Amino acid sequence: MTERFRWSWSRLRGPLLVLALGLGAGAVGACSESLDGGAACPTLCPSRTASFRDTTFDAVVLDSSLGGYPTLGLSSTLLLANRPDTLVTHGVLRFDRLATSFQPNRTGALDSITTVDSVYLTLPLDSTGRRGGAPVTLEVFDVDTTERDSVQAVVRSLFRADRRIGMLIVTPSSTRDTLRVPLNKVVVQQKIAAKARLRLGLRLSGASGQLRVRAFQLGAGAPTVQYDPSTDTTYTPISINTATALTNATADVALAYQVYGITDLGSPALSPGTLLVGGFPAYRSYLRFAIPARITDSSTIVRADLLLTQQRSRFGNANDSVTIVPIVPTTTDVVSDLRRVLDLAAEGVFAGVDTARLVPSDSGTRTLNVLALARNWRTLPTNVPRAIAFRIGLEGGQPAELRFFNSKAAAAVRPKLRITYLPRSEYALP
Repeated sequence: MTERFRWSWSRLRGPLLVLALGLGAGAVGACSESLDGGAACPTLCPSRTASFRDTTFDAVVLDSSLGGYPTLGLSSTLLLANRPDTLVTHGVLRFDRLATSFQPNRTGALDSITTVDSVYLTLPLDSTGRRGGAPVTLEVFDVDTTERDSVQAVVRSLFRADRRIGMLIVTPSSTRDTLRVPLNKVVVQQKIAAKARLRLGLRLSGASGQLRVRAFQLGAGAPTVQYDPSTDTTYTPISINTATALTNATADVALAYQVYGITDLGSPALSPGTLLVGGFPAYRSYLRFAIPARITDSSTIVRADLLLTQQRSRFGNANDSVTIVPIVPTTTDVVSDLRRVLDLAAEGVFAGVDTARLVPSDSGTRTLNVLALARNWRTLPTNVPRAIAFRIGLEGGQPAELRFFNSKAAAAVRPKLRITYLPRSEYALP
């Protein structure tokens, strides 16, 4: 570097340094002024620095448990149980439309059925519902009657020895995916000749055991009655699906009585201070929240947990893990009947709310993620309550329950919401 250049740089260095310091001070001064409420640069310099906030509070303003689920006829399975210390159930299958004619050797001509052979009740099983390592007797009864058989007491009275028309000894833990129970062909033949209906009652007896029958009505796996329309073995067996004919009944009522269960011994009654999910017959639980508007409307929610304190249960399959399934109510506050609210609710999976697996015999605080639901609250109309409900997995198909403390319990164990949120940033206006 030449002496002339060094001289020029030395003369310029001082003014440039002063200018740089002045610009820096001006920038700092501008942002400082904005932070104090000024209007120098509202976009770049917010008046207040936002930070994440975490709060846990008693948000439940209404909670309740409703029993009697699943609705009659809407369960995909039928639970048969003979567990005298826990659960005793029966099942009813209705075959009100029996085939009374057939085509001999598929000739196209129809002949009346006058005799039958090889009569079986076919029961598809859910192998995950098997319980019991000792042989049990699966009994089948003729439960048709001219009395009012929508009354369960009337139907129970027909499970007696003089009405038994079939039986099969099985060991539940070693059954396959289908049972074929032989039926008294004379009884079935008489009903076909009289153009009568066949209504069957199922019961397990003997040792302790449990079977879960698949009861789909609109797909593979439904119970059927099969019989040969002749003693000639070359004829194709006739298969009859469940169906019922009820006078002046709607389609959903008729469906309800095609396949249904009767409970002789079920889960203990709901105790005070408790929310119950599951059991047999099953309960569902509903919780409604009151959330401050500063959280739902004026912030970004980044975490939301529902904290429930679980009580220990000894009923049914208490040591098996079971699924607790969220349901999202969508009705407005015009609908006050909670059962109706739950009937119209959507499955939580469609709203992004996850299921969880819990063990009924455990106890303590359980954390359920409800972030997707909480983020959606700000988009709901004001007349739609902020709420969630729960049912158990395999509702009506397993004897397991989950018990939690409700909002009337001691403060330490009440349901709570834990929310982490970022308040909306505030900017100064010029």
